[in-house]
Amino acid sequence: MTAIDAACVEVWTVPLGAEPQPPPALDAYLDDGERARAGLLRDALDRARFVTAHAALRAVVGARTGCPPEAVRFTRGPNGKPEVEGEDGLFISLSHSYDIALVALAPRPVGVDVERLGEASAVTRIAERHFPPSEFAAVAAAPAKERAAVFARLWTRKEACVKAEGGRLTQGLGLLVQGVDGQLTVQGGGGALDGPWRVADLAPTRGYAGAVALIGSGPIRLAVRSWLPPAAGNRGEKSTSLRELSPAWS
Repeated sequence: MTAIDAACVEVWTVPLGAEPQPPPALDAYLDDGERARAGLLRDALDRARFVTAHAALRAVVGARTGCPPEAVRFTRGPNGKPEVEGEDGLFISLSHSYDIALVALAPRPVGVDVERLGEASAVTRIAERHFPPSEFAAVAAAPAKERAAVFARLWTRKEACVKAEGGRLTQGLGLLVQGVDGQLTVQGGGGALDGPWRVADLAPTRGYAGAVALIGSGPIRLAVRSWLPPAAGNRGEKSTSLRELSPAWS
């Protein structure tokens, strides 16, 4: 396995498309458990997107470890957090929302989240019910056309921290994640979530918000790539573009 810089997080964007059938090669990447989970989804488009997202995770991990995607083995923590079997220095996270997925790889526990922007009225109600008062106030005070983006920025930061810790979302809704755009350090909220986490905002595509969280407080570097399903003989990872983002925030 090629070593990952201790301060570097790889984030792969994966378009999930709008076709009810994934490329045939991708189903072969999955194990029996993943196929069974896909089979429980009644909607064909949901199944196709599930297959593509999980196949992308396998392809990215396989490229990093030198293992064929179908031979990658995962174990799962108490709350379902995936871990790569036999790779103690490689941590992963997967998130998907509608037609996009994000895959994160890092040298220490990492969490990634992506969410499509919702309706202003709906997100205000959710923030009032679940967010700390100062964060609800920030959502409520935002102009209506910006409110969903403000909410999604806070929500994805919280969920990324929870995923890095391997906890449950309900444990992280009270985390104070409000701060400047870019990178920030989030302190633990006590209880099951210790922290701290270094959180970086992501802009996956128009209409979506994303965030990645790495255990620890030091600035991180993001290597942002894109993954496409294999076509014309390639295995997907060849169709990538790389942006190295040096730490721009203290």
